Amino acid sequence: MMLKTVLLFALLLVGAAIVAFILIGRERSWELVAGSPDTGERDFSTAQRSHTKNDALACSPGLCTEPDFEITPFEDAPAIAIERLSQRLLASDPLARRVDDRKNMTKARFVTYSPLMRFPDVIHLEARAMPHGRTGIMAYAKAQLGKSDMGKNQDRLKALVGRP
Repeated sequence: MMLKTVLLFALLLVGAAIVAFILIGRERSWELVAGSPDTGERDFSTAQRSHTKNDALACSPGLCTEPDFEITPFEDAPAIAIERLSQRLLASDPLARRVDDRKNMTKARFVTYSPLMRFPDVIHLEARAMPHGRTGIMAYAKAQLGKSDMGKNQDRLKALVGRP
């Protein structure tokens, strides 16, 4: 009898958590549990990679150490390159939201969510002028929750810069 009572209580607790998750909303629920996914601007020159496998880093040659893959430099000016990448991201990901203040036109920051459970990820983009009028890109994407993103952030960055 005691075991049935404990199981019933556990089921009620789980049911209440599910109802709260639905009523509050998936995105807001994760924010209440883990805090805001937007941790502010990333300094690509000093910021470290995640110690778990839940991030991806991609850069044009010479702009960062040990990227997951390289991004071919753009022919556009830095501000135009960031705007084009931003528009491409927003057009391809209906759950992405730009969260930076847009004061620095060579940088952009987004928060996006997985389709079903709405696990939050943050995406940082930065453009820098390179020799010969080209623009180098640095891109970093990181899952806020979990120890692995199963390659989703690397896939997201590859799709963003048009790399297979």
